[in-house]
Amino acid sequence: MDNKRRGAPVSLIEIAREAAVSPATVSRAFNRPALVQAKTLERIMAVAEQHGFRPNRLGSSLRSGSTRTLGLVLPTLSNPVFADCFEGAEMRARESGYSVMMTVTHYDPALEAAAVHRLIDHQLDGVILTVANPRQSAVLKALKTRGVSYVLAYNESSTHPCSAVDNHAAACDMVEHLAQLGHRRIAFISGPLSMSDRAATRLTGSRSRARSLGLSLIRHYIMPSHTQTDNGILAQMLDGAARPSALFCSNDLLATAVIVSLRELGYSVPDDISVAGFDGIRYGTVMSPSLTTIEAAGYEIGKTACHLLLEQIEHQQSRSQQVPHTLITGASAARLNLPLTHRP
Repeated sequence: MDNKRRGAPVSLIEIAREAAVSPATVSRAFNRPALVQAKTLERIMAVAEQHGFRPNRLGSSLRSGSTRTLGLVLPTLSNPVFADCFEGAEMRARESGYSVMMTVTHYDPALEAAAVHRLIDHQLDGVILTVANPRQSAVLKALKTRGVSYVLAYNESSTHPCSAVDNHAAACDMVEHLAQLGHRRIAFISGPLSMSDRAATRLTGSRSRARSLGLSLIRHYIMPSHTQTDNGILAQMLDGAARPSALFCSNDLLATAVIVSLRELGYSVPDDISVAGFDGIRYGTVMSPSLTTIEAAGYEIGKTACHLLLEQIEHQQSRSQQVPHTLITGASAARLNLPLTHRP
């Protein structure tokens, strides 16, 4: 074996002969492993490992015109749901013999364009991306113009293929839950809506359900970003007789930051005020108090988006698929028995 490693590289045909399969089966084992029977795949990989064989991806790409690489453009990885999205997309890509090249945009539309064009320059087969607003995205127009396959993740769209939850319906579910707990005055907290169409849709859904339930108008408070709070804004919001008894945050990281800020201001959650989020991050269940939230499974969104993209690339089929959401009733939102009277 050592002599073989030091000699000329073994060929795909030699691997096929030793594994007692056809060269085409060896090729599928490296490029489309999901299409090869498990025992056959194991035998091929054992022979390849014995010889230190790795396929020449560059040469294969030049011959086929396909890099078998997908791009993934996400706002951030500091939010666990986007990390879950990457895992779901990468797993589905790997099943079909594709690799994933990823970049982040930090919720900046200008960085979106630069990131996507960098990926296009690598001659990728397709792109999964989350944009600030698909209705105003120059990036999506550029992808269409250049004939690049793409699928949106998290963004909802009637004109672009996408994998997402129904943000409007999910927000309605949260407001209805808070109303069932006795809350009549609810505030919605987010970063700038220009950076997230998801937050904008969640606000619209919240206000729609509040109107139908006869609740007070849901006021919108804008924080510096979608993950940072401003104690001054929170203090001003809670100073007055008409202050809200529950805060619905556009995502779980923001909800977590809000809970920390409220404690700094002298408020207890949920004794003084209830807080809810959106996303269903895994550590939300072990927080103290555990987080009331809407679970929008990032892993499933990423997996579904990648599946839709591969359908485009391999079968020229373009479609969208909705991922279900789930209301998680944690301890951060409690039944309102008395009006908020605490003043720090």
